[in-house]
Amino acid sequence: MKNLNLFSILIIFIFLLSFSSSSAQEYTRWHLPEGAIVRFGKGRAYGGLTYFPDGTRLAVRTLIGTWIYDADTGEELELLTGDTWSAINAMAFSPDGETVAITIGSNIHLLDAATRNQKDVLTGHTSYIYSLAFSPTGEVLVSGSRDTTVRLWDVNTGELLRTLIGHTDRIASVIYSPDGKMLASVGSFEDNTICLWNVQTGELLRTITEHPDRVYLIAYSPDSQTLASGGRDSKIRLWDVHTGKLIKAITTDTKSVSSVVYSPDGGTLVSGSRSDSNIHIWDVHTGELLKTLTGHTDPVDSLVYAPDGKVLTSESDDGTIRFWDAGTGELLKTISGHTFMARGVTFSPDGSTLASSERADNAIALRDVQTGKLLKTLPGHTNHLSSVVYSPDGKVLASGSWDGQIRLWDVQSGELLKTLVEHERGVPSLSFSMDGTTLASGGWDNTVYLWYVPTGHLLQTLTGNINKPQGDYSEMDISLHPDGQTLAVATDEAVIRLWDIRTGEVKTELIGHERGVDAIAYSPNGLVLAGGGNDSKIRLWHAASGELVSTFPRQSGTIMSVAFSPDGQTIASGTTGDVYVSDVATSKHIATFSGHRGPVRSIAFSPDGKMLASGSDDSTVLLWDLTQIEPKN
Repeated sequence: MKNLNLFSILIIFIFLLSFSSSSAQEYTRWHLPEGAIVRFGKGRAYGGLTYFPDGTRLAVRTLIGTWIYDADTGEELELLTGDTWSAINAMAFSPDGETVAITIGSNIHLLDAATRNQKDVLTGHTSYIYSLAFSPTGEVLVSGSRDTTVRLWDVNTGELLRTLIGHTDRIASVIYSPDGKMLASVGSFEDNTICLWNVQTGELLRTITEHPDRVYLIAYSPDSQTLASGGRDSKIRLWDVHTGKLIKAITTDTKSVSSVVYSPDGGTLVSGSRSDSNIHIWDVHTGELLKTLTGHTDPVDSLVYAPDGKVLTSESDDGTIRFWDAGTGELLKTISGHTFMARGVTFSPDGSTLASSERADNAIALRDVQTGKLLKTLPGHTNHLSSVVYSPDGKVLASGSWDGQIRLWDVQSGELLKTLVEHERGVPSLSFSMDGTTLASGGWDNTVYLWYVPTGHLLQTLTGNINKPQGDYSEMDISLHPDGQTLAVATDEAVIRLWDIRTGEVKTELIGHERGVDAIAYSPNGLVLAGGGNDSKIRLWHAASGELVSTFPRQSGTIMSVAFSPDGQTIASGTTGDVYVSDVATSKHIATFSGHRGPVRSIAFSPDGKMLASGSDDSTVLLWDLTQIEPKN
């Protein structure tokens, strides 16, 4: 990044001063990547919850790093970022709380839990490690890997004690029995077996093969006598660890059991499912459903008891972590912000407000750009948001969802004006005409619709010569020419088609991209159309003649989004992780912003051209300071 001049430094200082004096939460500025001003959203949670052994803190792994929360208040205490904390496959604390083990790729890193200084690196696995567990004494660490092996390590010396061979596919889970005498491991995909091992000798004691489908997880009873398992069917199975025989099968009303944990007294089992947003509590002895905890709105991914057994904690795809009283089932508190994705971001035409889709409740967030303060939310969508766009006069906001619904909102009042429901699947792209009377929508249902905004009536349907995107994670992009007469459409093909809005016919096909085109945008004056996609290059086309004007250097990763600056002199592009800013006249990249941990599917310039907003599948929105870029000569 080039040196800042004095005027640029002053602008940044004023912005940060106003932002710091706002009511925005401090964590939105923790460990920002270079060039970023603020971050909205905490990143998508994955891989479970880990309590510190003393129960005072909770670690939550996300795509952008590991968050540390105060277990009593739910307050954010720390965000651990960087390659180490953003690429963890498994985490475990030693029983004394002094050591934390994390896995990155095929290596295990032993860190001082207080200082995070590295104590040791354990190498030997040949592929990703998905599970870790300390022995009850903390002297031995067990790991399960994609290389199909289970390995036991001496924590003090780092020595590999033994390698356990018995599975035929990756190891999904490894756990010690509470008495430390036995070890259980689960194979996944083509394996689907549970292996029980003698810890002292490494002997395979028995193999449980009776699961009819994939096994997701296992849990030992507190007395070490029973093993519970859940998988890709509706049953929780209880096994006698000495004989390997099935004791009981508890039938749930869900399609799968993705999480299961014993209560500290061993009398109940708690389960969650990928097909259900509820938490179920079962009597271990009778199999009776005792209680159902409701509150989550999406599947529950992880369940864990606090070390003292008084609180049950759950993590869900709805972006929340919930704390429940283990005795009564009462909801004690909720941590929010770990959303599914942030696929939509746009500035209001006057530049005062940022609309974004990183909220867990599928509501649109409207924030004051200068302070970051949440002004209002627009709730109503029942599925993940995929696109948001302001009308040119800033009075109407359009939003598209994964369920195919488009909603039109009155920005001033927050009132829902209309719901447009023709699309059968998600709507990843929306574009207003310059006069704001026409809205174009592109969907995963292989259809483009044109709507008359004042009434919500359907004007035109475009279906011919539109290649169907390959699933929900594929891109379809559309852009209305400023004159409102031509619509550019790009899908998975290496072709951009220009449609005549009046006739519904294809006027021109722009051929020259080497692979599928995922993102397109007209320049503000309508003279140039930009396209980018799987060949990692931006191409500029003359909008009227269809002539290829220029090709930009290759970027790192597929281009997922493009946008012109208000003056048309620069173009920004989002890739599978980075954001590029390029000079239109020279076709050269002039700045690269790195920090997202997922595809950047939405990008927008502020109307004054001083800021850039990016929304990513890592579930965060970042605002970037463009005044750092030295002006072109």
